[in-house]
Amino acid sequence: MSDPTREPTDGGSPLEQELAEREAELAILSSVQQGLASHLEVQSIYDLVGDKIRDVFNAQVVMISTYDGQTDSIEHRYAIERGERVYAPGHHPLRGFRTQIVQTRQPVLANTSVAEQAARLGQPTLPGTITPKSWLGVPMLVGDEVTGILSLQDVDQENAFDESDVRLLQSLAASMSVALENARLFDETQRLLQVTEQRATELQIINSVQQELVQRLDTASIYELVGEKLLGFFRHADLSIVAYDPETDLLSAPFRVEDGRRLSFQPSTVGGKGFIGQLLHNPQPWLISKDLEQAAIRYQSGDAMGADLPKSALYVPLMMAGSMHGAIVLKNMQREQAFSESDVRLLATLANSMSVALENARLWDQEKLYRKALEREFEIGREIQAGFLPDALPQPAGWEIAASLKSARKVAGDFYDVFELPEGKIGLVIADVCDKGLGAALFMTLFRSLIRAVSSIDFFVQTESRDNIPADIRLNNAISLTNTYIAETHGNTGMFATIFFGILDTRTGRLAYINGGHLPPMLIDKHGVKETLKRTGPAVGVATDAHYAISEVAIQQNETLFAYTDGLTDTANAAGEYFDAKGLIPLFVEDQALGSLLVQVQGQIDHYSAGAQQSDDITMLAVRRKSRCVTDLPGTSG
Repeated sequence: MSDPTREPTDGGSPLEQELAEREAELAILSSVQQGLASHLEVQSIYDLVGDKIRDVFNAQVVMISTYDGQTDSIEHRYAIERGERVYAPGHHPLRGFRTQIVQTRQPVLANTSVAEQAARLGQPTLPGTITPKSWLGVPMLVGDEVTGILSLQDVDQENAFDESDVRLLQSLAASMSVALENARLFDETQRLLQVTEQRATELQIINSVQQELVQRLDTASIYELVGEKLLGFFRHADLSIVAYDPETDLLSAPFRVEDGRRLSFQPSTVGGKGFIGQLLHNPQPWLISKDLEQAAIRYQSGDAMGADLPKSALYVPLMMAGSMHGAIVLKNMQREQAFSESDVRLLATLANSMSVALENARLWDQEKLYRKALEREFEIGREIQAGFLPDALPQPAGWEIAASLKSARKVAGDFYDVFELPEGKIGLVIADVCDKGLGAALFMTLFRSLIRAVSSIDFFVQTESRDNIPADIRLNNAISLTNTYIAETHGNTGMFATIFFGILDTRTGRLAYINGGHLPPMLIDKHGVKETLKRTGPAVGVATDAHYAISEVAIQQNETLFAYTDGLTDTANAAGEYFDAKGLIPLFVEDQALGSLLVQVQGQIDHYSAGAQQSDDITMLAVRRKSRCVTDLPGTSG
């Protein structure tokens, strides 16, 4: 290597001198490589090699420049002139000697006329520095790719460098290139590790929030959950989750924390202005990393002249049904560039999940209001329907009558009726309207009203007195006219009812009846079922030309008529076995008040179903003729 300040050595052959120089070069390389092996931070490698080169070559100017092939530019990572560091930040166009080095991948040694050559090649002199008289540059290579240029310059004399300097500088460049590539790979590994850890943290937050969001069905708890989770992640940021009402143009902040303090927010109109106004215009994640004051003025924010403008801000919209209904807002009051693209990604993902949860909560709120209104309507319907059932059942002398109805829903399709008719007669009705719920309940009131009204008037018979209308005529009028009206007027609904309607003469015990498709009631004496009152016609309301026969039975003393709807026999136990009404017969043989007996029967049904949800209305009607008492007067007991 050339050093004009060194005195020539005496007494050694040229070969010995060359070997000595090579040993010195190897010592220098070994020293540099040992230093490089302990450095994995890029700038420290530049500084280490740059300082070594300056010491070894006693060079006035040392420069290490990296090369970017995509932009064809260089960046000076180390520059020193006469012991003083020179700073030239940024990327500079590739020119002059360096262009030749990149193109040929070979060293360039210019020992004379450097200024003229540099000017011809378009290589400028850095501002504040001196144009050299000698210039030596070598490429830094990774494979065949030039990654940088290592150069020496002498500003005082020409012919400052020789081939040994070229060789040593190439060796240093090679070692430096390997060290830099290792550092680059290390940095890339660290970066990927950080990205992986960042993504893992993001996914952990996202999964945690999403798992809890599915359990939240009220908006307030959703805002609290997401807000608290984000505060735990963005510890040094101010956070607001704002809600926007498109109909009123009002902005509110269900969750707002500034400087670690929870704050309230008075709702205000947006009016298309400010950052939220701009977000409404373009509802996309918006990262503002600097110049917040200029942005506030541009978008006419109310904070434009305030002293508390943040240095960085991130706005992410909350979208529901294609329109913006709020936003997540992060602000950093101390520094610019506070938020990254990964932060944008995290908030965008959470905003999507939160929007879905808020929409579900909104729909759930609507559903609750609807259910509340519907329940109120059903309650009104139940109250109205209850008004159609008799408040108290007639109890003629010598007779006991009881009934019960347990609906499967708020309103029932079953009904019963017991009403007085002239000449000591009693109308007995038990019916089951097809289907369940509100529709069946409406038709129940219609069937009940028609049967009671028609059986109580004499519009369709010609007799001397309405009190003398035969039971058969009343029965026929009530069922036939009800059937015709329902079939003709409401036939398109497909609604019908099974109806047992009997008229009991309490003086004689004679029961004339029509059974329109209903389960046959049982007449029970002390021995068991004495007779079943079979069907005498089809269900009421099915066909306009339906025919209904009239039958009769005599109820003797100590006999009980028991009628029920199919909700009783449709009751199943855990094994899928249906309740058998015949098992109830012994209860009616006993001398027990019918009211308490029906309560006992309902208890047996409930126990049989083992608490399972009732699938159908259960209605029961019982009529018992008592034994004659000595106080009974003629004509008032059966």
